[in-house]
Formats: sequence, C-alpha cells, structure tokens
Amino acid sequence: QLFGRLDLTKEEWKKYALFDTSKNYTRNLIATDDETFTLLLVCWNSGKESPIHDHPCDGCWVRLCQGRVRETRYESNDQTDTLDVTSDMILEDDAPTFISDIKGYHKVGNPDPALPAVTLHLYCPPFQRCKIWMRDC
Repeated sequence: QLFGRLDLTKEEWKKYALFDTSKNYTRNLIATDDETFTLLLVCWNSGKESPIHDHPCDGCWVRLCQGRVRETRYESNDQTDTLDVTSDMILEDDAPTFISDIKGYHKVGNPDPALPAVTLHLYCPPFQRCKIWMRDC
C-alpha cells in the first residue's frame, strides 16, 4: 500500500530515465542497500518486452510512471512441461502490481508501437539472479 501511495512526479524520476535504443529495456538503479531493497527505473522502448522470468526473492512491485505497459503472467504446467498464461493485462495508471514466484512468472513490455514507457520496480529483498524463458511456452 505504501508503494501505491507514493506521489512521484516526472521531474523526480526523469534524471534516472536513461534509454538504450539498442535494447528492449534499460534498467536504471535509483537506490539499494544490497540487503533489503533495490529500486529501479525501467525504461521500455516502443514495442519491446522482457523475456518471461521468475522472481526468486520475495517479489517485485511495479508502478507505471509513463506510457502503457502490458504484463502477461504464467504458471508452470507440470503435466505438459509448459508455461500457461493465467492473465494478460495493460497497466494504464499508476496503481502498482505485485509479482512473486508464488503468483507465477511474468513478462512485461511496452505495447505501444511509437511511444516509450517507464516503470518503477521495487525488489524486496534485492535479487541476485532469475530464471528466464527466451520464448513463449
């Protein structure tokens, strides 16, 4: 709830908003204590997305700062050895979303073909690595 009440203006986050046009997205570190949290500003190039990935730490809160973002969630199907889509939603306001391995896996991306998007990610605790799936399963 605290992350959702955060009143963050564009002037406050734009100094961290660095885009690398050669990548799908750019992760920009805002702050971390390397033990309890990491705060990143993620800049999404138009029409680009992350691979499907897990969150082996306690989870990640995501809040939209600019544009639109699509989050597709998956769960593991042990019988077919695939990942099945459980939800597919477009984030268009600043209401936060939360993901952890208990809720499944996800991919995040910018569905807009022309405009960039920016999201704020809070990892508690910080992650060291995650598993990714390079194509939809």
